[in-house]
Amino acid sequence: MNYFNPRHLDAFISAIDNGSMAKAAGQLHMGQPALSQAIANLEDIAGVKLITRTTRSLKLTPAGEVFYKDAQRVLDTNKRLMKNIALWSNSAQGRISILAIASIAHFQLPEIVKKYRAIYPDVAIEVHDNTDLQLRHMLDAGEGDFAFISKTSKDTDLKYLPILKDPLRWIGLKSDPLAAKKKIELKDMQDRQLIVLRQGAIREMVEPLLSKIKSPLPMIEVDQQSTLIGMVAAGLGISFLPSLSCQSWGNPETTHRALGFGDFHRIIQITRYVDQDLMPCATEFIRLYLREIQDSKFNSKDGVELISVTEAAMTKFLNK
Repeated sequence: MNYFNPRHLDAFISAIDNGSMAKAAGQLHMGQPALSQAIANLEDIAGVKLITRTTRSLKLTPAGEVFYKDAQRVLDTNKRLMKNIALWSNSAQGRISILAIASIAHFQLPEIVKKYRAIYPDVAIEVHDNTDLQLRHMLDAGEGDFAFISKTSKDTDLKYLPILKDPLRWIGLKSDPLAAKKKIELKDMQDRQLIVLRQGAIREMVEPLLSKIKSPLPMIEVDQQSTLIGMVAAGLGISFLPSLSCQSWGNPETTHRALGFGDFHRIIQITRYVDQDLMPCATEFIRLYLREIQDSKFNSKDGVELISVTEAAMTKFLNK
């Protein structure tokens, strides 16, 4: 099977756009005989006449008009392919779309993105923060390259790389007598008004604790962590959030303390689809992130623990 040479297609389009073989030859930096031969080769493969020549102009035949439009689409596709291949082969270019739970997006990613941008200034970056559930929907819809989430499913189409262990903490007013304690015990929270998130991974983490606390009034349920903190700051009750969330949603009226009982925590992990190739710019972001969170300001404060990631585990996660 014969194929149309992209250079010949380019010569054909240039000749028509310029309306002159001489002008097209000059634009393409080639001799006029070579240009004429390129078009003749296209006509030989097509088996039809594409251009009629006069002493003053070039005119497309009916077949040439159809061929001209198709040739433009082929060259546009070729240019797009070459651009995409260049992006795949070069980690210094491209676009990454990062999905992240709010605590990661607010507390960690600004510094990571700042350092990444200093190294790769030409990479376009999108950061979408949302709940675990919404992030999973976005990942399913192809709206992100990878996600920082805290909820694991049994979906075999996904890969998970655990990175942080984030313990649950008590939140209350700074003026609350419990704020004077280093750790809050279960008995300390009896007969207190509770404020909780309505749903999501954090609510699932808190649920076993709620049944152990006797509250005089029905719980106040909210959708957003920022709203929860605002309710606590207004003196409406006490609550619980993971440590990173407490650090992300600071309020001058509130404070947080460790729990002195049980082992309530979430595992934060990076998630991506098994059958989705990550562009080099995305893999470089993940590698930079994993290097940077070794810094104590990201993981050792208020009980947050870094989960060791071996080079083998990281390579397995990044590769398809």
